[in-house]
Parts: sequence; structure tokens; C-alpha cells
Amino acid sequence: MTLSSDVLQYHRRVLISAAVRAGYAHTCRYEEPAARREIARMTGVVMSVCGPGRGPNTPTTLVEALHHPLAQVAPELFAGSGMGDLTVLDGGELSDDVYAEGCEDIVELLSGGVDPARRWLPTWAWMHGELVETEAFQQINEGATEAEYTSHRYFVVKQPAGGERQLAELFSQAVGMRKSVRYLPIPADQVFRGKFWWPCSVCQWPMHIDGAEVRCRFPLHNAVYFVRADSARGRPLLQRRDGGVPRQPAARPFQREGVQRSVCVETAVWRHIVVSGVSEIYLFERLEALKEQGVEVELWPAKDRYDLLVRVPATGWEMRIDVKDYGCAVSLADKLRRKPPAARTIVIPDYRGQAQRDELAELLPNLEILLVSEVLKEVKAQVRKAGRR
Repeated sequence: MTLSSDVLQYHRRVLISAAVRAGYAHTCRYEEPAARREIARMTGVVMSVCGPGRGPNTPTTLVEALHHPLAQVAPELFAGSGMGDLTVLDGGELSDDVYAEGCEDIVELLSGGVDPARRWLPTWAWMHGELVETEAFQQINEGATEAEYTSHRYFVVKQPAGGERQLAELFSQAVGMRKSVRYLPIPADQVFRGKFWWPCSVCQWPMHIDGAEVRCRFPLHNAVYFVRADSARGRPLLQRRDGGVPRQPAARPFQREGVQRSVCVETAVWRHIVVSGVSEIYLFERLEALKEQGVEVELWPAKDRYDLLVRVPATGWEMRIDVKDYGCAVSLADKLRRKPPAARTIVIPDYRGQAQRDELAELLPNLEILLVSEVLKEVKAQVRKAGRR
């Protein structure tokens, strides 16, 4: 029986969700007593999606399969989808693919039911991005003005990590005394020898440390470094992997406890709010720089009804923008069909490339699809047009 595209997409998301949960459980199987049971449960989910006689049928074969692209687990399910290249485990640890792309397609496998693994699974492993965002901002959204909401969200994107007291002081100055999203101690895998941590040069979240390699978990930030043998004033130094990598950041002292305890937003908030927010604020700040030339721009108007409202009053031109940063164009298109955006222009970061832009334009003919650089080019064209009047 041939499945409809909607059913096929849902089955694909279920398999990805089960694979990510099983992969995470595998990485903590010695520390978490329920981890092996979770792998067994997710094996059952994968078997139900793949069908009789197909795909892994034991926890052991599932874990082995997770070290390979998911298209090898269910070739028919991932035909024509870039998500088939997703590899969940690399050398027994979660791959960067999980953080870059796997998080995008999470569904709640037991929505409305009892899910015992939620006690120890991180929220990003079972909660899709919209719920993460809703939960993270629920407290500040209630009773907050539009300006307070925008200031708070801007702060979280700009300050996803740091010393606890310093963050509290900066938050009070920037936003006021409203309660911030939750900050937690920086995880052990993001701390170098228990003494230092490095913020990603792009998103400022603590980078993952693997021996002498230091890298941002979001591969498209292209932040990959190696710890040098020498140091400066007792602090370790980084060396860029190559010339295309952003300038290396300075090491920050790690404080395990006390008022300056080193903290960061949890992984789910980083992946679904900070990473996307970096692209939104990048575009906002470049448009804001054109203010003296007659450009007006609002960030997250009406408490994030959409991401940006851009106007050039002199020409009567305006554009309502939603910035989207997805690895898989098909998954993004499916999401936008299920929940049509308030903005009619979808903008993707330049690093997603012209190919994804063209694919989205074909999948979503009723929406305008642009790269960030194309938006800036269009706004500057409007500024020149206004100047000729």
C-alpha cells in the first residue's frame, strides 16, 4: 500500500524521534537505570514504522543501525528526503547531526499518555521546537508588554551563557526584574579539564569538547578549533581548524559553584531559540543600521506573530518576514503547510544555500522564499529608490 505524503512524513518523524531517543539512551546506559528499557521501547516503535521483516528488530541491532544514515534503516521512508543522511551515533556518542537536524523533526511519541522516560530524557529529545519555545517563554509572556517580551528574547539569544550573578545583573539592566528562562550549570562535556569553557563565536553557547577538539554542536556555525600546547596567562589557547573558521574565542574560567557559577540555557532552548534567534537578530541589526536612510524595522512584532516587519515609508514598501533555519526543506515545507505563517516571506540564512531556497520555492509556491542577503539587497534597492524621489 502506498502511503500519502502526509502519512509518509509523519512516519518519518516518528522514526527520527525514536532514533534520537534511543541514541541518547545509549549514551547514558551506565548512569541511567531506565536507559536500556528505553532503547527496547524505541526498538518497538522503529519496528512498527518499518513494518514486518524490515529494519532493526532488537535493541542491539538498533544501536548498530544508529551508527549509519537512517536511510539505511528505512530506505523507502526516506526516499527523496535529505533527512535520510542523519546519523544518530558516532563512536557511541550523539553526533552533531542530532543537534543540527534531528531536533527539527521531533514528535511526542506518547502525547497525552504516560511517558516514563521524560523524567530523565532532555526536553529536546521528546519535545518539538514550538513546545520548547512556548514553555521557555510562558512565564515572561504572561502579563508582559510587547517591548518586555522582545527585550527578554533578545537577551537570551545574546547572552546564552556566563556567570550567574553577571547574567542576573545584565538581565535586570536590559529587561527588568521579570523572571528569566532557566539557566543551568554548564555540562561536563562543555568544560575543559574542569577549569575553562569556550563560547561559540557565532551563537555564544558553550562549545563541546572532545579531547583536544573544541567545536560548536551546530555544524553550520563552522566553529571548530584545536587546543594549542601553549597558553596565555595560564589560560589555554585555541587554533582554528582552517581559515574559514571564525576567529577563536578566549577561554572563560569555569566556576562550579558560588555567585559566579558558570551557567547556560539548556540544550533545547539553545537549539530552538538561540540558534534561530542568531539569524533573526543578524538580519534585524543590519536593517536597523539603515535607520538613518529611512528604513523602519520591528523585531518579533505582536510577541512573535512573525519575526520582522520592515518598512520604507518613503516608497510605501513593506515586508513581513519569518526567518527559518531548517536542514531539510521538505520538513520545513510540511511544517508551514500544517501551520501557515502570518508572514508571506520566508527567509533562510545564506549558509543554507541557493539550492534549498529553490527547493522551498518549488514546495511552497504561495510564499516568497529569500536568502538573508537577498532581503538586504531588496531593502537597499528601496532606499535608493526613495533617494531618487
